[in-house]
Amino acid sequence: MGIIGERPESGLRLDLERPRDGGPPWAYAGEVVTPEARFVARAVIVADGAVSVELVDAPAALDLEGRVKLILRAAYKHAQPEPPPRRIQRWRGDKLHE
Repeated sequence: MGIIGERPESGLRLDLERPRDGGPPWAYAGEVVTPEARFVARAVIVADGAVSVELVDAPAALDLEGRVKLILRAAYKHAQPEPPPRRIQRWRGDKLHE
């Protein structure tokens, strides 16, 4: 089984990046990829750690926005007291069900 590929075999892969300067709030842009599709993603993390996520044309049944929020909150908390990472790349291999 290969680790690197166009799409993950299961779950989701996210790749979000923010500008080097600025923040809070920190605005991220990038993509979320599932085995079936690729979605444009935008997210904002504010100073208190609250996260908002927008995924273009993502099916609500998969709750991808909720999953991405959890990943970004964890990245924010892990970085404290520093700002969150400039680039966040994560893979979650859990099954996605519609």
